[in-house]
Amino acid sequence: MLMPAEYFDKAFWGREVAEAIETSDPVLSNRRITLVHYKLSQVLQAVTGTDAGANFHTWAVWGSRKAGVTIRQEDLGEALRNAMIVAGIVGFIVGLSVSWISISLWLTGLHWSIVPLSALVGMCCGALVGRWIAIYSRREAARLILEGNRIVLEDIGKQTARFIALFHDKNEEDTKSLDTFLAELRTGETASGGQDLLRQAFTQYYIARYAKDLKQKHEAAYFANCLAVLHEHIRLEPYIKKSMPFIIRKCATKRLMQFDVGTVSLRVSEEVPALDGVPFPDSLHDLSGQELSNFLNGWGGDLAVSPARDWTNIRERMRYIVQLFRVMHLERSVFSEPYTMMQSETPMPFATELSRQ
Repeated sequence: MLMPAEYFDKAFWGREVAEAIETSDPVLSNRRITLVHYKLSQVLQAVTGTDAGANFHTWAVWGSRKAGVTIRQEDLGEALRNAMIVAGIVGFIVGLSVSWISISLWLTGLHWSIVPLSALVGMCCGALVGRWIAIYSRREAARLILEGNRIVLEDIGKQTARFIALFHDKNEEDTKSLDTFLAELRTGETASGGQDLLRQAFTQYYIARYAKDLKQKHEAAYFANCLAVLHEHIRLEPYIKKSMPFIIRKCATKRLMQFDVGTVSLRVSEEVPALDGVPFPDSLHDLSGQELSNFLNGWGGDLAVSPARDWTNIRERMRYIVQLFRVMHLERSVFSEPYTMMQSETPMPFATELSRQ
């Protein structure tokens, strides 16, 4: 696919990223962020190799698209139903228990008939409180998720732009250019403001760029994706926790954390399904890289148990994500456009440009 020269220009991406994250309208900002990820995915794939498989931005498209569901409050109805049912049941039990215990202990002169009435009042009050909590938490979640959405694009998107600009026209390995690229990334752990995980991720993209062997290319690209997404999730940890109040975390994980990757529908509370009965692509079935294997053992844990019960638990998130990335690394759906023209009320310059090429 031929691409305009500006797509390999760092300054061009600086403007695109800035416009997307600085757009004041939350819905439009999210859509622009999703589309910038979509195009960065294609350009990074052109650099690492069209046969390299998915990259971080390929996956970020679907994460950003899912974020848009909450930003647009499309999951509010489901959240209201779940919250009102759960809180109503709790209120019913509390009302029933308190009135029954009070009468049993002769603390009041009330008749036994007050017990079901108290339970009913408790259920109604609980449901109303649940409704209020759901509305507040979803609005707060929308704000936090958009903020996280912007952080990810600014943090990683700009580094991808530098990598693309530096290596797109270098057909042979250039370790000095790699050292130059890595030197601008901060040393240290992500939690302390460092970018060591990104240093490792882009080193793997560099390996994928020049790999002669397809298995090495796939492993390097997959490893880079895992490292980049870990960096992202460490940075977003406080946003994720605040967007899911403690009392609803498991319920929200089970009922609200569902998303699409192209035509494939997924739930984080369920195991990542094998595609056509094949657990992994052949090139990622038996891993040859010891560093990658160690990473998966440390963060993926038991990859046979991929469902997440609590999405605020970073180990459960990573266990699901590294499995998803591995299973669908070469799946065509991952590379699909995030929106059709009819789904979006906003201009889609990237999709339009692609259709003309």
